[in-house]
Amino acid sequence: MLSTGAHPGYTRTNLQTAGASLGRDRPKRSMLNSMNILPSQLPEQGAEPQLYAATAADVAPGSYYGPGGRFGLVGPTAAARITRRALDPAANARLWAESERLTGESLPAHAV
Repeated sequence: MLSTGAHPGYTRTNLQTAGASLGRDRPKRSMLNSMNILPSQLPEQGAEPQLYAATAADVAPGSYYGPGGRFGLVGPTAAARITRRALDPAANARLWAESERLTGESLPAHAV
């Protein structure tokens, strides 16, 4: 088993408008998500990096993927820069522990 990460870029879903209010009655609107000034892609394209990270034979432990096109928001899957927040050891330990709890599996952690 290995641990990889991926992001969908700016994909045309309701997550841009619902975001943190997902599941509530009224999503928050902002200037950014109401003007459609950023390049965006269809959900099928947005799913590609996640599918690649989960199934491609050439992925390495700790790798991260996303759109490789304009601004890293759209385009074909490519290796992406891991954000500083994703490299936080405390957050990583919490995520790993929760993953083990939810799956019932205990696996050795892999340092990025």
